Amino acid sequence: MKAIKYSLAYQIILVLCALVLSACSSNDKEQVPATIFYGGEIVTMEGDMPEYVSAVVVEDDSIVFVGNKEEGLKMYPNSIEVDLKGMTMFPGFIEPHAHPVSIGALILASEIIAPHEWRMPHRTFPAVVGKENYLAALKKIVEAKEETGETVLVWGYHKSWHGDLTLKDIDLATGNIPVIIWQRSTHEIYLNSACAKKYGIKKGILKEKEQVDWENLHFWERAYQEIKGGALQPFFGDEKVYKRGMKRLTKMMLKNGLIAMSEPSFPNSKFETEYELLKAETDSANAYGMYLIAGFPEQFVMGKSNEEYKKRIESLPQYNTKHIKFLPNQYKTFADGAIYSLALQLQDGFFGCPHCHAEWIIPPKEGKELFDYWWDQDYKIHIHITGDLAFEKYLQFTEAAMERNPRENHRTTFHHIGLFSAEQAERAANLGVEASANPYYLWALADKYSEVGLGPERAQNMVAMQELVSRNIPLSLHSDFSMAPAEPLTLAWVAANRIVASGKVMNPEQRISVFEALKGVTTDAARTFEMENELGTISVGKQASFTILKENPFKTAPEKLKDIKVYGVVYKGRLIENK
Repeated sequence: MKAIKYSLAYQIILVLCALVLSACSSNDKEQVPATIFYGGEIVTMEGDMPEYVSAVVVEDDSIVFVGNKEEGLKMYPNSIEVDLKGMTMFPGFIEPHAHPVSIGALILASEIIAPHEWRMPHRTFPAVVGKENYLAALKKIVEAKEETGETVLVWGYHKSWHGDLTLKDIDLATGNIPVIIWQRSTHEIYLNSACAKKYGIKKGILKEKEQVDWENLHFWERAYQEIKGGALQPFFGDEKVYKRGMKRLTKMMLKNGLIAMSEPSFPNSKFETEYELLKAETDSANAYGMYLIAGFPEQFVMGKSNEEYKKRIESLPQYNTKHIKFLPNQYKTFADGAIYSLALQLQDGFFGCPHCHAEWIIPPKEGKELFDYWWDQDYKIHIHITGDLAFEKYLQFTEAAMERNPRENHRTTFHHIGLFSAEQAERAANLGVEASANPYYLWALADKYSEVGLGPERAQNMVAMQELVSRNIPLSLHSDFSMAPAEPLTLAWVAANRIVASGKVMNPEQRISVFEALKGVTTDAARTFEMENELGTISVGKQASFTILKENPFKTAPEKLKDIKVYGVVYKGRLIENK
């Protein structure tokens, strides 16, 4: 039978019908129509350079054929035919490190006052710079919410752009409405007096005695984690707010061509709340998968020993669904403080920044004990690292572990890596360490941190990705949403151009190729959480999830990468148009 041709818009309905027929015909597979995609530029991302095929055939949720269109139609003659009409189809874009619920959805559902513009699915928030402007914007938000009496969360504050905030400043701007100011890093919060009163926050309620300024109701790193999971849990566990944010998260995923997201250190708040919200929204959307890795925040809040927490990790696959997968034998831990708080650990200290305070989220002694335990359990270890001193510490931990208990293909992965040297990259390569970088650090921070924090030389060398790629270190690109927009093409654009917020190019020698940048959001992104056998390339046997672009990134000027529009995605064989 000759394959059937339809308009691209109508093809969506036909593919949905095929899936329904598939569900109703499980005992009669020959009646289930396959779907053939053709008529565009199909990039497999296999190999070391762009490789193209003319057709891909999908059956159920898997790729069953990759190659020549005529051969595909010969093998699957009853296929539904999807003409890409000259567009470009990639393996589905992947976000290898983000926080969809307790950070992402909560920010999507809340107010934003940040140094840079934020384009969210429901609204664009303008950039705000300067202390007076920040406090004026804060006052305007609170006044608009005054009638509700609800706690107001405002994300995006950064001292380098907005100046020092005291409790007096915040109280004058916010009055009697409970307000939480979530610093840009989401590693620290400021409360107003009304919020402290509402949630019973006062001296003596925390086990953590450091990383807190009671005079200004300012909490960071471990103290922040404790108060967020304790006294503030009634707010940070509010399902109504999260549900609103999760709907917006789904729109964001589709808009940016994402078919999968991994969260290292799930959950960041309460397991039951985050899991149920994630399950409900992914089931409803049927448009992307979530891959979850357990880790330190939950273990810390629960107060479990390593042995107890290992049993918990082993129990988590019982919660797997069609769209959620808990990844066994992986663990997320933390080194130093947030780069957006200028709390990273630096080998040569801060530049022109007397207020900067380097922090360890987990001090090195305890950090090494955690690392050694999970290493000896043959786990893949993911580590939050921002500064070059933290990079150095965990190289040393890895070197010692390899000498004591050698492991092949351990794939220990350093995440974020704002600053490191060529010598450190060489040692990482020799140790088999892999990397997942946030290139947006460079775009958002290099200008300001050149003046305060790092100084010109270190700031221009932030996230030096060529040092990794040239040494064949697998490198994925992530947003750590919402530390950066969850826009894979924007991340690739920064990596390939090293253009920063001011428009300058910072250290062009550290640019990577467009191909390497796109590997970072496809092939190597899947590798970061060990799902490269299912995702990341277009090849037979892998999941039938693709991103369809209106232009080919390899035939577009690198500086235009972020402007390429996403037509839609195919998720497990289901074609979804971006409207």
